[in-house]
Amino acid sequence: MKISVIDVRDLDTSLTQRWKHIQRNDDALRSPYYCPEFTQLVAGAGREVRIAIIENDGVVTGFFPHEKDTWGRLMPVGGSLNDYHGLIGSPSLRLDARSLLKACDAIYFGFNHLPLTQTVFSPYVRFNSVSPVLDLQGGWENYVERLAAVQNVRSPGILSSLKKSTKRIERDFGPLRFEIHESSPHVLEFLMRLKFEQRARTLGQLHDPFSVPWIRKLLVDCLDTQGADFSGYQCALYAGDKLVSSYFGIRAARTLHSWFLVYDLAFSYYQPGLILLGKLAEQGHQDGLDLIDLGRGTQDYKMRFNTHVVPLGEGAVSRPAILAQAVMAAKTTKAMVKANPNVVRIRQWLAARKTRVSGGL
Repeated sequence: MKISVIDVRDLDTSLTQRWKHIQRNDDALRSPYYCPEFTQLVAGAGREVRIAIIENDGVVTGFFPHEKDTWGRLMPVGGSLNDYHGLIGSPSLRLDARSLLKACDAIYFGFNHLPLTQTVFSPYVRFNSVSPVLDLQGGWENYVERLAAVQNVRSPGILSSLKKSTKRIERDFGPLRFEIHESSPHVLEFLMRLKFEQRARTLGQLHDPFSVPWIRKLLVDCLDTQGADFSGYQCALYAGDKLVSSYFGIRAARTLHSWFLVYDLAFSYYQPGLILLGKLAEQGHQDGLDLIDLGRGTQDYKMRFNTHVVPLGEGAVSRPAILAQAVMAAKTTKAMVKANPNVVRIRQWLAARKTRVSGGL
């Protein structure tokens, strides 16, 4: 086995086609985060991205795109914006994770959105989570049947809730209009502004991801990319002539991964974000989608729409092993403290107080 590391700019047509071939032939790699286009767009936005290329008997069998800091720590391409980490490799590929680190001249790789199908890194998983998804195969009616079966009901409650909310908002503001492909920069600015306001309310004014030039450029470049294998995906919901909710994701073939979903708080009573997501689920199959991945988390809206989940893991691998073990031990202790009933009650009290203050009560 040979492992060589190249700059992303040295990824030629031959290697790109091999990458895509491996990805197309493994359903576990269907996420747009595993597309070479995503890696190239992150690099084009200003990040220093490298790719480890794995060869067996002269045949390329895997790619490991990554970033590396000055301490020798590897990070997923795009850092915290990357929802699916790991190796793009043939199912038969057998590789030791520490050997990969050594080839990359690195000492540590931490991950928190690793599908458990990533067998090279899965032995180092210490915490588990899930990414809820919508299976749209066969169209809207089949999706509704799956959703009802998962929830063990005749008719999913989210559907009646959406009908009521739709009637209310149309009664008060006019007909709804859902644009499944909305390319307007105005809509993207709307999304960035509302996302910043949301972060400011919960984390403070300094937490604005879109003030970081490379992040803003990445979203713009993704939206401008409309290829058959990879594209940015922006939707918008209007009530009358008012933009009330918008969505941004990235798409690979028939798979869409959600990135951001926002709505105007002035319309929160009408649940415009849920209405938009419902419209996307209803029309997605007609637009060539088989699956919508909502991203890691068990927020209420995700669990009301999902038909199944993708198991994910968080962990780290290092050389020497004690580095990752120490980091994971610290995270385990922190998780135990947060789960302590007394700490939970204090956090709930503080959250309630913050809500009252921000709401002017």
